Amino acid sequence: MASIDFRPDATVEQVMRTVRETFESRDYLWEQADAENARASQGGKPVRTAALAVSRRVRVSIRINARKHKLVLTLESIGAAYSAAGGGWFHVQLASRHRKMVKAVREDLAAAALR
Repeated sequence: MASIDFRPDATVEQVMRTVRETFESRDYLWEQADAENARASQGGKPVRTAALAVSRRVRVSIRINARKHKLVLTLESIGAAYSAAGGGWFHVQLASRHRKMVKAVREDLAAAALR
């Protein structure tokens, strides 16, 4: 989980639009749940909830807390099905991809003067 602060004068719509553009530019499928919640799945196809334990693709939950001016990015893919066959290596790969996206979101929010 990564928590990113954004400026108090930034609107939820501005932040969500910037985050969406960041994910979509990197071939993630964007699924908006409501104004403050969304999911992004790597590879342009949805990662089903039932497949989170066996998926080799990253699924990230995006949540905005407007009162605290925080954006929370949570890695939902766990790769648990591969732990017996390869140890933590696969989980490390998923976590690495998540960290890269967190970094990209931070940079894009800063570039848009929302951070």
